[in-house]
Amino acid sequence: LKAAMQRRKEHMERGLTDSPLSARGRGDRISWVTPGELEELGPLVECLNALVGGMMELPFPGVQAKLERTSALSDAQFAVFPGDTTASGDARYIRHIDNEDGRNGRLLTCTYYLNEGWDATQHGGELRLFEPDKKTIKLDVAPVFNRLAIFFSDHAVPHEVRPTLRERFA
Repeated sequence: LKAAMQRRKEHMERGLTDSPLSARGRGDRISWVTPGELEELGPLVECLNALVGGMMELPFPGVQAKLERTSALSDAQFAVFPGDTTASGDARYIRHIDNEDGRNGRLLTCTYYLNEGWDATQHGGELRLFEPDKKTIKLDVAPVFNRLAIFFSDHAVPHEVRPTLRERFA
């Protein structure tokens, strides 16, 4: 999968935001792909769909309610942060919500990391999850190889990508 990302890297575009202010706080390059466009994505999509299907059967009404409109993964975003050893801090993504206004259709964010030999103390780049108050830190997730982070895309999980000092793939 990482080799497929490397092949697409030159065609990736800078990630967009809703405002010029927040655009200065987003330093990744992205590409949206569907499983039909990229054969290597197929096994991961199958596993994610099975996992989400299992989540929909959990005896938690809140989870079931949030996922009731989910049918299957529609597309995937490849994201590469360039790694930044300067003081500019461009290799990050400031605190945001993936589907803040509820209009982009995203219900669940599933982030799969492809970073072999990652050491968060040296390379940074953690996914930082916040409580809904947008201030209290809930958890930092290091983007190590073969790790999957899943969270709701709504206001319940504000998050950011901490400054990244080495090229970071997700």
